[in-house]
Amino acid sequence: MDTFNDGRLIERLRSQLSPNSMLLTPDDLTPYERSARHAGGKARGVLRPATTDETAAIVHELVAAGVSFVSQGAATGLVAAATPTEDATQWVLSTQRLRDNIQVDPVNRTVRVSAGYRLSDVNRVAGEYGLCFPIDLGADPSVGGMIATNTGGARLIRYGGVRQNVLGVQAVLVRPAGQIVQALRGLRKDNTGLDWCQVFTGTFGSYGVVTEAVLRLHPLPRQSATALIAVSSVEAAIELLVSMEASLGEFVAAFEGISGAAIRAAVDHLPGAVMPFAEAPAYCVLAEATSAIGRDSGLDIDALLVAWLEKELETGSRIVDAVVDKPDRLWRLRHGVSEAVQSLGRMVAFDLCVTRSRFAALRAQAINLVYKHVQAAQVCDFGHLADGGIHLNMIVPTDTPPDTIRNMRSAIYDLTVNEFSGSYSAEHGIGPTNAAFYRRYADEPTVSLARALNEHFDPHHLLGNVRLG
Repeated sequence: MDTFNDGRLIERLRSQLSPNSMLLTPDDLTPYERSARHAGGKARGVLRPATTDETAAIVHELVAAGVSFVSQGAATGLVAAATPTEDATQWVLSTQRLRDNIQVDPVNRTVRVSAGYRLSDVNRVAGEYGLCFPIDLGADPSVGGMIATNTGGARLIRYGGVRQNVLGVQAVLVRPAGQIVQALRGLRKDNTGLDWCQVFTGTFGSYGVVTEAVLRLHPLPRQSATALIAVSSVEAAIELLVSMEASLGEFVAAFEGISGAAIRAAVDHLPGAVMPFAEAPAYCVLAEATSAIGRDSGLDIDALLVAWLEKELETGSRIVDAVVDKPDRLWRLRHGVSEAVQSLGRMVAFDLCVTRSRFAALRAQAINLVYKHVQAAQVCDFGHLADGGIHLNMIVPTDTPPDTIRNMRSAIYDLTVNEFSGSYSAEHGIGPTNAAFYRRYADEPTVSLARALNEHFDPHHLLGNVRLG
């Protein structure tokens, strides 16, 4: 865009926005040009609407001027999907100031919430009614970001991911430019046609800017029991998961796998942390059972968990050792793993998923591929074993050639997708860092549908920093 038209666009935007809605100086732009692990690019400017109407006005003006932009929430993502391109022509539309509405309906067990609120905000307000939005993450993403990426987390086995917990959305479309979609009724049942929630959930912000949502809430647990269990093998961990589900049923809330190297890293990194076992196990699991029913009912979740553990210890060889402790102490270790591993040096990360029945085999073969490409790698994997997810994170020597990393990544993704029918991006979504693999593995019907949707919603390719169709 030439300077004259750029100046006219800025003036038109400024005339329609509230104060502090536009940032143009380099120092102000810097925080919006990077995400949790990626430097991103260079923004032409940052636009920070405070309402849906301001968002609609921004989108209308940007589209009319033929200007590219990317929507951004809390920038906690790990695939650079919400950061600007490197040529300093793309605007960032930040939803951080979209915080004008957060209303809990305790009878319907829902919250209507603006996209700029964080997960912690939702749970703080919902908690006043004995409710929660049970997406459990180490990060604190925005509501809009969680919808765009279909966030999962550690308790997906009990509550599902974001897709299962979005009951309504409001969004601004690129075509027609600035038109507002109103789908906020918050109904649990509505078979009257197209579901806008599904259009916007898990599609990485490709089809519009979510400005508000209705989220399903769940009762806060009144009881919680947690155990860290050292297991004889990863195969044994999977068997334990099946056993726990058979014994504790719907009370099973989480079942997380943690390698010995990962838990050692967390203990060493976290102030005051102590290894729960006499020595770090080769592999362990964090198992949690919860209930919204209080102990005054006669139900004792702690007793149920302990009874199951004792039975396993008596009848099988799957458990090497087990520690039952306060949930916050054990979850602190689990949530501290990612940052702890990152502090060890140059980290390479994978976000894989396979069916639970094939988890152990995928993990073993993937680790073999790691050492085949980088003999000196230190694998510190962990993940959501209950849903087949594995964060295959590792530390590699700082002088490891980029080509080596690329070849290793390709080999592990080929193994996961082609041989195990798994996913190369279980939770993180699609962004510039893995768009090439989307094009590599997506089948033709999927690509064709994505292309058709992109052409309908964004025919001039103005929204986002990667194309999926």
